[in-house]
Amino acid sequence: MKYCLAIDIAKGKSMVGLISEEGEIVLDLHEIAHSKSNLVNLHNQIQNLNLDNVSVIMESTSTYHYPILKFFKELNYDTILLNPIISKEHKKNLRKTKTDKTDCLNLASIYFKKEYNKQTNLSLVYSELQHFSRQIHNLQGNLVRYKNRFKQLVEMVFPEYEKLFKNKAFFSETGLTFISIYPHADLIVNKRIDALANTLGSVHNRHPNYYRKKAEIIKEAAKDSLTSVSVDSSVVYSIKQQSTLILDLQKEIEILKDMMIELAKTIDIFPIIQSIYGFGEYSTALFLAEVKDPRRFKNTKKLTASCGLDPTIIQSGKTINYHGPISKRGNKIARKVLFNIITNIIRNASKGTKNLNHPILVYYRKKRSEGKHHYACIIACTTKLLRIVYTMCINNTTFVIY
Repeated sequence: MKYCLAIDIAKGKSMVGLISEEGEIVLDLHEIAHSKSNLVNLHNQIQNLNLDNVSVIMESTSTYHYPILKFFKELNYDTILLNPIISKEHKKNLRKTKTDKTDCLNLASIYFKKEYNKQTNLSLVYSELQHFSRQIHNLQGNLVRYKNRFKQLVEMVFPEYEKLFKNKAFFSETGLTFISIYPHADLIVNKRIDALANTLGSVHNRHPNYYRKKAEIIKEAAKDSLTSVSVDSSVVYSIKQQSTLILDLQKEIEILKDMMIELAKTIDIFPIIQSIYGFGEYSTALFLAEVKDPRRFKNTKKLTASCGLDPTIIQSGKTINYHGPISKRGNKIARKVLFNIITNIIRNASKGTKNLNHPILVYYRKKRSEGKHHYACIIACTTKLLRIVYTMCINNTTFVIY
């Protein structure tokens, strides 16, 4: 007989109960605080019952489930981590009843009805990848705010800086280092050209002559610059601090990206996905971190739904719309990753003649010819890409453009 330890997790505590497949409550539903001694005691209670085939099921609940999941995995329990959407859909009924005990029983019911996707042996690797992905996503959000603030400060001390260091050069190591040393136009006016060129070249150990012309242009612009604050203003200190924060954050993001790629390379399907034109090492790692192993789904529709890209179906009377807007119920970061990948594929495949037969580009142009909006076409292409990736992973084949 099978038994299920259902755990309804909250912050710092959980409701637990051991239920048999016949519906008998073997271990009464009760609340325990999250501590090693309480979990060890729970494990001992289960062991004293001398039961076989005991599995553990719990919902993914922010970061609160991680220590509980780790504890039972280390004791070699068969553990199932459930998507909260599945749990929510399963317990829909006429009565609006929600308690920790009913949630626990609901989890057990899902387990015995097998209404869940089984995790792979690499679930820990995918979990680690997702931690990397979320940390990078968080740092990039902070970086955007730092950059916006930096632009505001530059506009006050030397507005011409943004034109002198165009596009990516403005936030490059050379540009940020130079601005942090000369955070005001008046500091440049009295400096020699050689000194300015030396500062520009010092970042990457280049000869000052390489930057001499650039230094001359910067000095001429500084002479005619109309600033908002004086050299001794607090803004000057702030811009030094802001440039240091941006540099440090950019370096930290690059370190995390390298670590994430190295971990992703240990997964067997990494080279399969990377073989698709438009996927680099980092985008492949991001895909695996957020979408995880596509093979864990029974079909492509479930894979699409996990990303919230499945269309909503709306019926009114005899009219049924099978092609409504996407549900957006799945992983929103996965949708963002897929959106960026598709945009990259279309942009790069359109540049030359070699990859004009790329199925994503062909599909995009087909949808555009039907009069659909650019963003609607991108969404359609993401589902197309998921179907391609799913088929490749199931059949263990690499990408080929015919």
